[in-house]
Formats: sequence, structure tokens, C-alpha cells
Amino acid sequence: MKPIRRLIRVAALCGVQVALVSQAYPGELTLPRNGWASWQVPAVEEAPAWCCLSWNGNGRDVSPMTCRLDRRSGANFGYGSRDNETTDSVRVYARMAGGKVDRLHAFAAACPVETATPIHEIENVVPDDSARWLIDLVRGKSADEDLTEDALAALAMHRGKVAGDALAGMARDPRKETRKQAVFWLAQLRGAEGADITSSVMFNDKDPDVREHAAFALSETESPRATADLIRLGNTDKDDDVRAQAWFWLAQTGAVEAEAAIVAALRKDPDPDVREEAIFALSQLPDERAPRALIAAAEDRSLSREQRKQAVFWLAESKSHLAQVYLEKVLEVGTD
Repeated sequence: MKPIRRLIRVAALCGVQVALVSQAYPGELTLPRNGWASWQVPAVEEAPAWCCLSWNGNGRDVSPMTCRLDRRSGANFGYGSRDNETTDSVRVYARMAGGKVDRLHAFAAACPVETATPIHEIENVVPDDSARWLIDLVRGKSADEDLTEDALAALAMHRGKVAGDALAGMARDPRKETRKQAVFWLAQLRGAEGADITSSVMFNDKDPDVREHAAFALSETESPRATADLIRLGNTDKDDDVRAQAWFWLAQTGAVEAEAAIVAALRKDPDPDVREEAIFALSQLPDERAPRALIAAAEDRSLSREQRKQAVFWLAESKSHLAQVYLEKVLEVGTD
């Protein structure tokens, strides 16, 4: 599919002009006191072409749609891109109310948008100035969680060292939610450097919830270190829930080493809940690997009876033909 090539801006039907009473904002940007403002900067390498998408019936086929910026909820506001489509520039949209930001979005520059009032264009914005403006917004104590997350997503899309260094710092922010969001966007958009920082947080953050979130973020990357790091986390983290989630996310990656690592955890992890979660993790392997791994566990008499029963349970939950054939054989033996 061809990328969307034009940007649509819809003004209010009443024809009221955007307020030109501007206010200087941190980061060397001058924004209107009220209404929407927009500016464009270079995007990080291989940045996804974020836009609004509509899902057609089967939940897989997608087509671009105009983003209605004044709406907060609904299908309009998932960050998404089609067919690994990328962009070399990002456009930031900020809505001002009384001199303060009350809504923020970042989309590929070619993404079509619609607003109830005209958009005030800010020309020739220096990328680092835009990044600093977003940094100040994230650090502001008055920013709500949604605004902070939107600002972090926009910042991660910005090309350059200022944005990257700021995200690395925010991955160690005193605020737990800021750390979680920062590591997610570092992993998603900042390449090898972002994966390295995410891995460091995954092993060193004091909060198990953050370590668990970092494991999820790393599993969503194509980093060559992800598999080994998730296995290490599953084997070494002091928190039972983090170890269990490491096996879940490892299975989700589909790494070839996943089965062996998870089965090893079944035999040696000291916590019974982690061992139970490891069985569930086997059910998350892609394609026919899941039923094959579960069948092997069900027939492995070195495992406990309870573990083998759990493997059969998840086989019964599977829609795989291989799983159904195996269960039918088990039932036939049981009725002989």
C-alpha cells in the first residue's frame, strides 16, 4: 500500500480565526494561548508512520483514516502504522487552553488530521527545541498521566541526542509510571541503544513492576540481546512474578531457545506458582510449537503429576488440530 501523502486540516465552520496572542513556552517555542498548534521535525531512523487506522471486519486488514484530534477515546487514538510503513518526519500537535497544554499527539507528517478549530502552524522549529519543550512537559508536575505518555511517545519519535539522552534519564525517573513509559518507548523506537537501556532497567530497577514492564518492552523489539536477557531474567530475578513473566514474554517472542529454557524452569524454579506459569508460557509459543511442547510436558514423567495435568488443561484450551488428536487418544486409552 502506498503511504498517505497529504495532510488535511479542517477549520471550524464558523470561520473564527485562531487566536494569535502567543505565549513563550519552555524549550524556545512560541505557542498560541488557546487552540491547536503544530510543527514538524525529523523523526528517528525507521520511525513508524503513526496514524489512525480502521480495522475491516476480520481485525487484520487496516486502512488509513483521518485522525480527529479533539477526540480522546476510540479506535482513533491507538498509535499504529501499516505494513511496517516508516516516516522520516514527525508532526507534533498541541492543544492549548489558557496558555497550558491540555492535549498532545504525534503522527507521521503525512497523516491526515481533523480539528474543530484551525491549526496554528509553527514554522522552522529546531528539533532539539521541540525535544526540550516535550522534556519540560514530561517533567512538569501538573502534567496528567495521559499527557505525559503522549509527550514521551512524541519525544521518542524525535531524531537526535537531546531526545535520546532525556529518555535515558527518564528511565531512571523517581516516578514509577514515567520509568515504565520511558523504557517502553526506548525499546520501541530508539534501536540498539534503547534496547540496551531497557535491559539495564530490567535487571536493576528496584521495583519488580518496572522490571516486569521492561521485560515486556524488550520482548517487543528485534534486539539480538532480547532472548538471552529474558532467559537470564527468568533464571535470576528475586521476584517470583518477574520470573514468571519473563517466561511468558520469552514464549511470545517465538525464540528457538524458548522451549528448552522454559522446560528447564519447570524443573528447577523453587516457586510452584512460577512452575505453573511456565506451563502456561508453553501454551503461548507460536503455531504448532505450543501443542508439541505441551504434549511433551504432559508425557514427561519427570515432571510432577500436577504439572502434567496443567499441560493437558492448556492442550484442551488449544484450537490446534494436533492438540485435539492427542486428547482424543488420551480419552481412548482412558476408556479401554
